[in-house]
Amino acid sequence: MIKRVSTAVLIVLVGVGVITMIVALTACSTPQPTDHKPHPYSGDHKVSQLRGMFSVCLQTRMRAMPAFPAPMHFSHCDCVVDKSREKYSSGDYSKVSSAELEVFFRDASIECNIEQKMLETKVKPDPASV
Repeated sequence: MIKRVSTAVLIVLVGVGVITMIVALTACSTPQPTDHKPHPYSGDHKVSQLRGMFSVCLQTRMRAMPAFPAPMHFSHCDCVVDKSREKYSSGDYSKVSSAELEVFFRDASIECNIEQKMLETKVKPDPASV
């Protein structure tokens, strides 16, 4: 009688263990969301290349619009660099004419102004310049 009880207990414990493992493993695996889109960037830009584009954008914006606060320029230049990364891979810049790049960056800048509603922003003049 004792042998049958221990075998039954062992079977129940193994069954509970298997069910626990199944529940634990299925709970750990999460499916990817269906609306997940692939990354829009080529991913081959060097950090120095991205910093250079950002730096040129920032210096140009700061000279052209000194009354705007720096964080607005940062946000704008991030947007412009991202648009560039979406359209061009790292090697494309040497293959495209400078005139074409100039038009692209001008248009990207305008798009970023519109997206970030910078054209509607009222900026107070710098008190030091008055």
